Amino acid sequence: MKNKIDYEILNKRVEYLIEKLDSLEDFVNFDPADFLKRLTKVEAMLFTSKEMLTSEEACYYLGISMSQLYKMTSAHTIPHYKPRGKQVYFCKKELDEWMKNDPVVTIQDALKQSSLYFQLKKEQRNG
Repeated sequence: MKNKIDYEILNKRVEYLIEKLDSLEDFVNFDPADFLKRLTKVEAMLFTSKEMLTSEEACYYLGISMSQLYKMTSAHTIPHYKPRGKQVYFCKKELDEWMKNDPVVTIQDALKQSSLYFQLKKEQRNG
């Protein structure tokens, strides 16, 4: 009797093993590049919720190197804070405003400005 195979139990066990193998397929087909993309998106989303950034986070946020950030903080050309004298922090809103400094004038804006300028000059001559 012990040697008799219960096919119903065997069938259930085989189905269970197939389910487990199917779930492992996701790990076998794991794409590290896809994982890195997802991780980068998560990191980027973290910046939207933080008001203050560390130096490393500010570099990532601004897309610059740590040495470039160090040069800018030393020259006082970028807004930053040193509450304890060593660790440097950056206010994200201030960085956003800082990045908006020195906008490049578009051709359309330049044309508008020049036409306004010539219109003003014409009115001054005629008026």
